Amino acid sequence: MKRLATLLLVISMLVGAGAANADENVDYLYRLHCSGCHGVDGAGSKVGRIPPFPGIVGHFADSPDGRLYLVHVPGVAGAALPDAETAELLNYVLRSWGRQEQAVRARDFTAGEVRGLREMRMDDITALRQKLGIELAKRRISIAY
Repeated sequence: MKRLATLLLVISMLVGAGAANADENVDYLYRLHCSGCHGVDGAGSKVGRIPPFPGIVGHFADSPDGRLYLVHVPGVAGAALPDAETAELLNYVLRSWGRQEQAVRARDFTAGEVRGLREMRMDDITALRQKLGIELAKRRISIAY
């Protein structure tokens, strides 16, 4: 019985450490791939026209075109992360700065969704953002910064 209790204790410690490591890993990914432009606080910068995450990023997660946009943003597309890590990173950004804007129906990104969106051709990311801005403006939502 003691062995079983010890085994369960060790397993629970390992599972807990795994969860902490996952959170630390995605925070590290954010700092490495995103914070150089968007800042540690997600505030962006008017210099270089880097958009802030708060008040904006969550609106994109509610539509297929918005999700396509998030996967093809140059910083995300150029990060060369595997699909699963890209999904984790996008979910981290949305959890940290976008949930207040997201509709209840918005869901987390998955590795499979990221893979599928990456396979879709993206000719003009700026035109897609403009289209999204027009669609959101119809709902009285501004993504201007």
